[in-house]
This record gives sequence, structure tokens and C-alpha cells, in this order.
Amino acid sequence: MSIGKGLPTENPPTAATRFQGLEKIDAARTMQQKKPVKRFILLLSGALALTTWAAPVVLEENFSGPLSTNWFWGLGTWTTQDGVLRGFESGPRRHGPVKMHKCALKDAVVECEFRLEGKATFVGVIFNGSQERGHLFHVVAGKDELRLLAHPQKGKTLEPAKQPAQLATGTWHRVRIEFRGENLTAMVDEQKLTAQHPCIAEEKVSFGLGGDSGGPTGEKAGALEFRKLKITQL
Repeated sequence: MSIGKGLPTENPPTAATRFQGLEKIDAARTMQQKKPVKRFILLLSGALALTTWAAPVVLEENFSGPLSTNWFWGLGTWTTQDGVLRGFESGPRRHGPVKMHKCALKDAVVECEFRLEGKATFVGVIFNGSQERGHLFHVVAGKDELRLLAHPQKGKTLEPAKQPAQLATGTWHRVRIEFRGENLTAMVDEQKLTAQHPCIAEEKVSFGLGGDSGGPTGEKAGALEFRKLKITQL
């Protein structure tokens, strides 16, 4: 009597069967090896996409030295020190301090911080077209009100937005101005103003910082200060 009589027997694996099994094992190992590579490629693609879509910074001022020649025109006296641009009324012309900068813009974000000193009442950020065209629009931040001004043609002014404000003297305030096409949004600290007008979409060739520093007695009356100026193209 033979051992195992009556028990079912299995056919021994053939060479083809063994080869198919090895193929499955190799395929599984390959898939496991590819997963980390695939994850790395996805992460790298995401990082490249963020880099590609980062909005270009067209101007960033630290005001730690003399102003560049792109600051081409102004009224009043302007100085830079310790990261701050400071201006006050001076000279025979009765006009608040203003300093203009050449900067061709279409759609952009303009950011900075400002401070009113002494009897200063407001700061303004102005955007101009060509010399023949003149002013396009203003963002005005005063001690007791905020305003957006539009200039549909030279010598004409509209006021599409206005609201009360309480801006303390001697305190830094933040302003963020965004313009896309005909739309303008301005944030002063936590207050928001919006406007829409065709003149906002016109090409800007320069912008300026200025306002009312307190009167013709110069720095004794007051001053305007700006810092952390940055312009990003959209």
C-alpha cells in the first residue's frame, strides 16, 4: 500500500507558470517604486506652477538712500532716511508736497504704508496718463474721510466713492490699491472702497505720492511719511 493513497495530488508547476508568477512580482515591485517618483513629479509640477504664476514685482522701494532718477518731478522737500520717504510743503508755490515716479502700468497692485505728522490732513496716491492726458485717478486717505477720485478728461473730476474714516496722526496706516481694467479697489487699513470707470483702464505712465502736510510753514506745520512701497503687475 502506497503512502497518500486516496489523497488528491497537484500537478507540479510548469516553467511557464513560474515565469508568469515572477512577472507579477516584478510588476508589483515596479509599481511600488514608481509611486514615490510620481508623487515627487506632482510636487515638483505644483512648485513650478506656483513659480510660473507668481505676479512680477515691478517696483519695490526701501528708501534707504537717495531716490533714483525715476522719481523725476516733485513739489516740496523730500528726504529718505531709515526706510522712510518724508515730504513737507516748501517753496513759493502754495501746494502740498508731491513726488512723481515714472512707471508704466496697466493692471497692478500698489501697496505702501503712510503716516500723518503734525497738522497733516491727508495723503494721496495719484496715477497719471501722458502729459497731455493728465490725471487718471486718485486714492485719498484723510484723517476723517477716504475718497476715490476719477478724472474722465483733463480738468474734470468725479468722486465715485467716499466714506468716513478715523486715521490717527503719528500712526502707520496701510493702503492697498488694486486696479484691473475699469475696476478699482482700495483698502486703507480695514476699510474698503470700490469704483468703476473707463479712465481706470487707461494706461498709466506715472504715479505720485503726496497730500497736505499742514501748510506753508514747512516741516514745522507737519509732514507726510511713506514706507514699504511695492508695485506688483497683474
